[in-house]
Amino acid sequence: MSFRRSTIASQFPISPGSLCLNSIHDSTAQVDIDTGGLMSTSQGEIIEADIAIVGGGVAGSALAAALRNSEYKIVVIDKRTAPLDSSRGDNFTPANAEIFSQWGVLDEFIKRGATKRVGAEFRTSAGEVLLTSSYSEIDIPEPYFLVYHHDLMAETFQEIASENPNYQLLQPYSVKGFEIEAGSIKSITATSNEGKQIEVRAPLVIASDGSSSNVRTALGFPTFEHPYQHNLVSIFAPYPKELTPQNYFYRYSDPSGHVIIQHRNNGTAKVILAVGEEGMPWWKGATPEQRAEFLARRAPILEGIETEMAGFYPARMIHALQYVSGNTVLIGDAAHTIHPARGQGLNMGISALPNLLAKLPTAAELKDPNKVREALLAFEAIQKPLYERSIARNHVAAMDMEAAAGENHEFVIKRQDEALRKVAATPAIRRRYLHESTGYPLPSSPVTNAQYQV
Repeated sequence: MSFRRSTIASQFPISPGSLCLNSIHDSTAQVDIDTGGLMSTSQGEIIEADIAIVGGGVAGSALAAALRNSEYKIVVIDKRTAPLDSSRGDNFTPANAEIFSQWGVLDEFIKRGATKRVGAEFRTSAGEVLLTSSYSEIDIPEPYFLVYHHDLMAETFQEIASENPNYQLLQPYSVKGFEIEAGSIKSITATSNEGKQIEVRAPLVIASDGSSSNVRTALGFPTFEHPYQHNLVSIFAPYPKELTPQNYFYRYSDPSGHVIIQHRNNGTAKVILAVGEEGMPWWKGATPEQRAEFLARRAPILEGIETEMAGFYPARMIHALQYVSGNTVLIGDAAHTIHPARGQGLNMGISALPNLLAKLPTAAELKDPNKVREALLAFEAIQKPLYERSIARNHVAAMDMEAAAGENHEFVIKRQDEALRKVAATPAIRRRYLHESTGYPLPSSPVTNAQYQV
């Protein structure tokens, strides 16, 4: 039995929206990013838009959906030929659920089968409950994580974005070249799998093309990178019937390590843990029975569970030291790839969008390059400090997870368990934990909710 694909109705690729036919002309020439030479496309097409979004993953497609009722002509260039990896992050924070409500898209996810995770519980392998919490303990509009299969997130956003008659999705098209002038992207060469080339011109370019961003490389954005030692392994399994309430996040701790159990919205579970001294080769070669036995040592409730390997999370941090160059801004993994320790990667990409949307020039103002750059720099001035804070907190959690999978794991896990007991017993710490885990500041924080969505 396979637990990988969602049972929710899905089609791929999504049919693109339409742009006015008078926006297509004969092309001139492009700069090839691989060779730096000229590439003639004299018989090709040109699409003129207001905003070009490079990368149609979660962040890029979410932005297009948020702009569906706007005045902008939007083109999304996406190279994917298949849905996103189903083993990746599959929940949106309560703070992002509030954003979706403001955009008018929250109900669309619920209609398509999204479920709600309303709390979290931390247990030991011996059965002690270290901490149990409900997100309704704090006063937030949407007190739940929205659970939705990762492989359906971008598709759903794209379907919503296609309500905009001035939206077009080029998929699958790879970005093969840029015309760059004074740090701004003047045009983008998009190439289909069959070799058809389209030149996209837009006064504003938004790069959401992932951790190996071509846009970031072409414009020479400096980055800070940190590799981690322990990757994470993800496993699909039937949801244990005895594990209740089902709509909770669970983490089990054992002297040998941690294991996380999350419900998925098709009645199955995703089990996640850091690869420890057993090593990656063991996981790649282990039988389903060996995997179940290993997991049951940390979480006895998983004893005899049927398992299917979902994939491995590469554990690394890549953070762009600036987000803006001329008319171009980085968002999502193009701006920040982080360790999955806190499950904040895709949520960070979405949480920045309200600040970006608030700073976008009007369609008429986009004709002024100075106004475009000023708007993007104003966004960066707000968002970069917030991201730096979130990335720093995430790095601390990542190093804690690294230590729990390292040589001194027994000592580290004992210390972590004691810290959770303190959270459970101390109202002020518990309150802070709940706010931080859901994506909100404490009410007394000088940072406003509108600025803090990381």
